[in-house]
Amino acid sequence: MRTSALSPLLVLGALVAPARADHKEPVKAPEQVATALPSGRGAAPVASVTGDLGITGARPARKDPFLSAREVATEVRAYAPDIERCYLAHLDDVRRAGHLDLTFVIGRDGAIASLKAAAPTLPARAARKVESCIREAVEVLRFPERRNDTTAVVPYYFQHTETPGGGPQLSCWNPRGCH
Repeated sequence: MRTSALSPLLVLGALVAPARADHKEPVKAPEQVATALPSGRGAAPVASVTGDLGITGARPARKDPFLSAREVATEVRAYAPDIERCYLAHLDDVRRAGHLDLTFVIGRDGAIASLKAAAPTLPARAARKVESCIREAVEVLRFPERRNDTTAVVPYYFQHTETPGGGPQLSCWNPRGCH
């Protein structure tokens, strides 16, 4: 109870503490604070549209610390046929449904630092062959650079159907029916 009674005082003390700064030289205001109107007709002034007054200079492009799921999916999507080929080539029984998880560790420079393939429905020997094949297929894959390494798991699901024309079908979600 004693700390809960003192906590408002600590916050209040932090809010009223004076800010101190040592300035050895006076700060001079820039001669031109805002840009003048452009000479062309119909053009909007840059400063009033963007809020950029040109005081601090250009900002460097900001890099996010990690790759987003969308960025990883976009880069890996181009290699999906090769990944599927590797999986199906080492599958003994084509009728068996399967699950494949690819774990990418992506370095800051965008290169693949490590790749691990986990296929719980495959025997260990076949899973190693699938991983080796996929590693060869995606070795040239490059991701955008980021400030930190990124670990991403990309799942693949394989299903075999005997039905002719089986697979996703267009459907109607109208409660009155489709005409």
